[in-house]
Amino acid sequence: MEIFSKFLTETDIKARLTVPTHALMHFNMPVGDNNVELFPRDSDGNEWRFRCYTRPNGHPKPAFTTGWLDFVRVKGLQIGDQVTFSNEDEAGVVPQYRIRATRTITLFGEQHVIDLPQQFAPNA
Repeated sequence: MEIFSKFLTETDIKARLTVPTHALMHFNMPVGDNNVELFPRDSDGNEWRFRCYTRPNGHPKPAFTTGWLDFVRVKGLQIGDQVTFSNEDEAGVVPQYRIRATRTITLFGEQHVIDLPQQFAPNA
């Protein structure tokens, strides 16, 4: 089930991934807390650790902070690339998050969407 999908902006590439507020209902954030760790797997099978943080007061404005810029670097993400975050869980089972990074390229006048593979070692 797709939780959200978005085209990346400059802020997403250089600082943090802003996440749609509706996505919070899928992240099991502890009551009274303003952050939770998520462990999605990418299309290469690598597990990532992202911290989803919300403002403690007022409008939550969620974002992936810790771990996100490592993902950007390893995948070589650019403004305009697309990230899709999904959950493959079954009722009552621990969530199995997935993250997919894609880029649209034009080849011989036709547009194609490609998965972005790992460009660097995750912990390099």
